[in-house]
Amino acid sequence: MNSASLRPVSGVGGKGPACFLLETTGKRLLLDLGEGPPPGYLPDIESLGPVDAIVLSHGHKDHVGGLSLLPKLGHPPVYATATVARTLPGSVATRPLPVRGQSDVIGIPVETGRDGHAPGGIWLNFRVGDGFLYTGDICAESVLYAYDPPATHAATALIDCSYGDYQTPLAECWSRLATFVGRGPLLLPIPANGRGPEIALELMRHGVDDIHVDEPMRKALQHLADGDHLSMHDGLRAEIARLVQTVKPISGARGVMLAASADGASGASAKLLAQFENKAKVTILFTGYINPKTPAERLAKSGRAQTMRWNVHPRLADIVALVKSVNAKTVIPAFCERAQLPALAAALAPARVTMDGPIGN
Repeated sequence: MNSASLRPVSGVGGKGPACFLLETTGKRLLLDLGEGPPPGYLPDIESLGPVDAIVLSHGHKDHVGGLSLLPKLGHPPVYATATVARTLPGSVATRPLPVRGQSDVIGIPVETGRDGHAPGGIWLNFRVGDGFLYTGDICAESVLYAYDPPATHAATALIDCSYGDYQTPLAECWSRLATFVGRGPLLLPIPANGRGPEIALELMRHGVDDIHVDEPMRKALQHLADGDHLSMHDGLRAEIARLVQTVKPISGARGVMLAASADGASGASAKLLAQFENKAKVTILFTGYINPKTPAERLAKSGRAQTMRWNVHPRLADIVALVKSVNAKTVIPAFCERAQLPALAAALAPARVTMDGPIGN
């Protein structure tokens, strides 16, 4: 296979928008083009020049929120799964990728598999050099979203290491969440196209029927019961259809309320936070990354909101298993701070672990 080189534009060495340049056989692919986590923070692409294609791993803002920059990149075609393409602005020209299987991007062979993280989300194993794997965001534990563990050899792997050396299993996350359920009204600001439907499913499975959702959550659940079921574990469509019938619209402070956005900066959660902030009877609980300069950060720092982690990224044990499975010789940890490098290097030895690019194979 032809050699390849990776240049991390953003997303390595700290929590930043996903954006990575893969060059091979005279072609230039941009892997994801995100915004944030801080609102408005975009990758610096001024020196990149035109690219031949953009490949999207999934539809979360930190991976697709920078598509407004397409004109600066020469208006390249955007490759995405049908589920992700549906969520993009109509002005974005997309080409299809399967959630599982063999395909190609402008003639470059690629294998894709479900990422266990989001509807329509995939990892990509490009058959260039000695194999190049880009995981995007992955989760091996989701009770809702299916994960197809990559197994084809990839000498170089750009891996989601958002949690660094974290090891707590998802079952313990539920035990933590359960302590908040039943105390009184509980507001969970969530991403509707991510952990929101998964948490709602777990609530229903544990006998909670007083579940209230905003319109984006209702639509996300309906999509999962329909065309997006390919991203779920087998056998869940009937259960999700029952969940669609179980949830109710949010109306006042009652039960468990799930509303987007996850950081409270927009959508129904922004309105509900303003409404409930001074009502002590409503518990506010954030279950993901706390974006800087957002209501989530302000409320968490003041002590008005509680925080916990609901696993949507891989634990260290999952990363170790993945590196062994694809026999990676070089690992680039993405979406974590550089301070995590020594722990990851020790756990993933004898693979070389680096955050410095460009990286060739």
